[in-house]
Amino acid sequence: MDAAFARDLRLLTNALRHPTFRFIVIGHNRKSIITDVMAHIRATYPDRPYNELRLSGKTYREFIDGLKGFQEGIVVIPDFDWLFQPGNESICTGFNQRRDALAKLPIALLCFVEPSGYRNLPKRLPDWWSLRSLELEFERETTDETTQLLSPEREMSSLGGQTKEEKEAEIGRLLEQLKSVEPENKKLLSMLSSQIAALFYALSDYENAKRYLEEILIIDRQIGDKQDEATILNNISQIYHARGDYETALTYLQQSLSICQQIGNKEGEGATLNNIGQIYDARGDYKTALTYLQQSLTIQQQIGDKSGEATSLHNIGTTYLEQYQNIENALPLLWRAYLIFKQIGSPDANDTAKYLDAISQQIGIERYNQLIQSLPQTPEL
Repeated sequence: MDAAFARDLRLLTNALRHPTFRFIVIGHNRKSIITDVMAHIRATYPDRPYNELRLSGKTYREFIDGLKGFQEGIVVIPDFDWLFQPGNESICTGFNQRRDALAKLPIALLCFVEPSGYRNLPKRLPDWWSLRSLELEFERETTDETTQLLSPEREMSSLGGQTKEEKEAEIGRLLEQLKSVEPENKKLLSMLSSQIAALFYALSDYENAKRYLEEILIIDRQIGDKQDEATILNNISQIYHARGDYETALTYLQQSLSICQQIGNKEGEGATLNNIGQIYDARGDYKTALTYLQQSLTIQQQIGDKSGEATSLHNIGTTYLEQYQNIENALPLLWRAYLIFKQIGSPDANDTAKYLDAISQQIGIERYNQLIQSLPQTPEL
């Protein structure tokens, strides 16, 4: 499987891990990709309600009634582009206006679009566009009815654009939409606020990012969403971490960890333990940092979280290397992290490779190659 395809498939799998509302846009340049992705989702989540809704030829009422019939689970729309064809303007507008109602349901909408659909989606469905949970670009060299997916005029970015001006414009649009949401629609308020917070964080505007995260935290506690509460506490901790306020960051992380353990969220527990380890590392308490990072690694290996496992291996390895100058312990950990990152198609492999290169320069390429050859050459031990 192509590394980029495998990476995006992993992102999709993670996004669907929990049964909550999701609006996911999947671009493709070959219809066989739809079949492959749908087969993967069915195999990965066999117990989740699964539905396929085709739009071609449907009236507005048939389209909406079809969606309303799905009260939970995963809904795949393989021909989402049909909304943007000439003559379907009223259907497109009506669907855009139904966003708030549908966002209350625990359904995941997987909407497949061709290149032209990508370009039209932000303009024709602005309300839905602001609520997107994930954007993926599945592309194969051999094309069929569609053309090149990544075109110069494509108007998309998962964080509102690449430049500061684009991100600020996206914040403005989201704030306008936030004003129109009914106060009782807590989940939609939380989703929009989350995107605003992410954009402010990307702009290093930590004060505004924290303000919106704290608003989400209030909502989560009102509606009893413990899982999201733990996530938001973790996100707030990262703001304090970025500011160098490690004590406050640790306080939020301990709250998040307690909730994850209370509700049995092993994935969240592993990630939080890793973040706590990073705080102690930043404070210079490397022994405690390694304790938390090892706990994180153990959980991630138990639940099969390959990305988390590689991250913890990398962090433990760099601690041994940078703080203890212990190449003997660091090299096997960094090597395994590198192999896993490569296996899952993660760009983090490049960062780990830099540490491996540093080791090779320190001990000499001949000795380095001897040590590497003595280690497992695949991620599976």
